[in-house]
Amino acid sequence: MKRLNDRAGFSMVEVMASMAIFAVVAGGLAATTVSTTRSNSTSRQTTVASSLIQDKIEELRAMDPASNPVDFSPGTHVDAANPLTAMGEPGGIYVRSWMVTANVPAFGLSEVVVTVAWNTLDGPRSLRAASLLCRTARCT
Repeated sequence: MKRLNDRAGFSMVEVMASMAIFAVVAGGLAATTVSTTRSNSTSRQTTVASSLIQDKIEELRAMDPASNPVDFSPGTHVDAANPLTAMGEPGGIYVRSWMVTANVPAFGLSEVVVTVAWNTLDGPRSLRAASLLCRTARCT
């Protein structure tokens, strides 16, 4: 026969200690999850900005240098569709601009620096890339 005083189980102190440990671990996991989500969002936005930069550089490369379009003239230019979506359409969060410097580093070449800027919860961000484009039918 079993005695009434031989009850098995957990004491209140053990339960409280295990709940405290669980709370600390759960809090750490929550903080890690928030940080990971924010990093993923930043990475996605940076990738979109990079894609918008590459699209503009490729668009400028495809232009006929003999026609000398306005977008390729020396100076600073702003995309008419600003602010842009990830697909380059109007109505997004990205602002794209580019600066063209003629005959740098050599005659017939133009340096084009494309910048895409956007705002995040952490503040403003921007990404910039440069390329050399030929302004004549044959670059030297």
